[in-house]
Amino acid sequence: MVALRRLIATIGVSILASVVGCGDPGVGDPCAPTRPGSQPCNPMATPPVTTGCFQGTEIYLETQSLQCRSRICLVYRYAEQSDNLGRERPRRVYCTCRCGVPASLASSTDQSVLCTCPEGFICKTDLAGPQYNPGVQGSYCIRQGTDTGA
Repeated sequence: MVALRRLIATIGVSILASVVGCGDPGVGDPCAPTRPGSQPCNPMATPPVTTGCFQGTEIYLETQSLQCRSRICLVYRYAEQSDNLGRERPRRVYCTCRCGVPASLASSTDQSVLCTCPEGFICKTDLAGPQYNPGVQGSYCIRQGTDTGA
């Protein structure tokens, strides 16, 4: 009888954790972030419209993305203008989570707000540097094989 109660309690806690948002942060889920400068990107148009294209040299973090369970949509070095068929987009644009903080913020950061990167992702150290506010600074999960080292 005691074992049955423990089993029921364990199942109840697991269900409660999934309802309140604990667990899987949805890293890798697709998202559609706001375009740079809220401008369009259509390199195939005549004349080409590229002012709102994501650049392969840039990293974009959207921190209030309602499409992501973590609320963080990442565009990681996506050269949209040259990706005519959009094949690279799933590898470069996806939901992510914050997996670490700079040493200067470690003592003031609640570790429960950080995640562990799932299989197929690595924790990219200091992806968001000091130009970001302290609540955003730190490391984020990126897809393995996409880190160009730049």
